[in-house]
Amino acid sequence: MRVVSATIAAAFLLAAPTLVHAQAATSRITCSQIPDAQRFVDGLKPGPNTRAAQQHLDAAKQAANAGNDRQCVSELGRVNYYATRSAAADKRAATRSTTHRRRVLCADAMHQNRPGGTDYHGPPVAGCPKRTL
Repeated sequence: MRVVSATIAAAFLLAAPTLVHAQAATSRITCSQIPDAQRFVDGLKPGPNTRAAQQHLDAAKQAANAGNDRQCVSELGRVNYYATRSAAADKRAATRSTTHRRRVLCADAMHQNRPGGTDYHGPPVAGCPKRTL
C-alpha cells in the first residue's frame, strides 16, 4: 500500500508539475486541477497534514463554485503544501519500516555473556552461533 501511495504521488507530481512548488508556482495553479488534487489527497495516509490538505481542498471547491478563482488558486497552493508534507511523511514511514533492523552483538572471547557465549542464559538469537558446553 505504501508503494502504491508513493507511485500515485509520483504520478501526480509528474502529471501536474505546476503544483510542485506552491509559492513559486501560484500563478500557474488553476482551479481545473481540483480533480487531480483530490485524487492525490485520496491516496495519502491519514494524518494531520492530510486532514489539512483535505480542508483546504474543500475550501478551494467552495471558492470555485462561488466563481472566486483567486481564492481557489490560493487554497490549492495550501493543498499542495500540506499534501507534499504528507507524501514526504508517508515516504519516510515506508523507508523506516523496511530499512532499520536492530543489530545484535554476538559473543566473543571477552564477552561470553552475549548470545552464543557460554555465560549467556537468554533465548537463541539468529545469526549468533549456538553455545556449546
